[in-house]
Amino acid sequence: MRLCAVAGLVVLSGSYLGALHPLGDSLAVFRVGIAVVLGGTGVVAVLFRQWATGAVALSAAAAALVHVASFSPFHSPPVPSDPDIIVYSKNLAAGRVDWVALGVDIESSGADVVVLQEVTQATAEALPVLLPDHPHQHICNFAGWGAMAVASRWPLSQAGCTRQRSLAHAVVDAPGGSVWVASVHQVWPYPHGQAVLLPDILAAVEAVSGRMVIAGDFNMVPWGNSVRRIARAGGLCRIGPVESTREVRNVGLSIDHVLTDGWGTTDLRARLRSDHFGLVAWIAWEQP
Repeated sequence: MRLCAVAGLVVLSGSYLGALHPLGDSLAVFRVGIAVVLGGTGVVAVLFRQWATGAVALSAAAAALVHVASFSPFHSPPVPSDPDIIVYSKNLAAGRVDWVALGVDIESSGADVVVLQEVTQATAEALPVLLPDHPHQHICNFAGWGAMAVASRWPLSQAGCTRQRSLAHAVVDAPGGSVWVASVHQVWPYPHGQAVLLPDILAAVEAVSGRMVIAGDFNMVPWGNSVRRIARAGGLCRIGPVESTREVRNVGLSIDHVLTDGWGTTDLRARLRSDHFGLVAWIAWEQP
């Protein structure tokens, strides 16, 4: 029992060490499950009257779960009555999405800006038809299926791409003031190259001054090191509740996010044959 508790504590502790080694971010994805297993070990230890082992295991598990819960507000902020910008984010699952339903969903959301991930060449060619209300479009072709796009109803300027796959960005000339908007698609964490590509994103974010929105598929939970570093680099906060945006073998993961230096909230949208749910965010910069 003690060995099980020690092993659980080591793995749980490792999930906080993403800044020291990328494996920490991989463990962070499963921190809730690790904490639940450790808590179960603590309960069994108590039943067998191993009081010290049970107390340590239960305390560590409870602390981890409380920390995770702190990333999702108990009461989601209200939708701004007069948002400065409405952003719709969607991973297109390399073109497997239901195009007709997606167009209807984007239109019904009232989105001013649409950020897309896993845009195929066929998708890119169809964007003018798919998004007639968003004629200003910028695409970064990082791979045959891994392109990212920013599409806006308002003009775009200073459009760019990171040197390696991760970020497509542009300045949106919104009526209430310019907003730097980015579509992000990180690769999976260790043993994949999320930590290797992260510096490109941080450099792009740190170079920005003014209003910012970064939305898309981070392939990382809100409490992971990479998401927190991106937020710190731009002085941003994640908005909206923590919800499962992708299921992997029936395990729900919250890996799609919206970061901004404004305030607001998000709402989950249907998958529409994609492997990711969509997000719509209402964002304002004037405090209510």
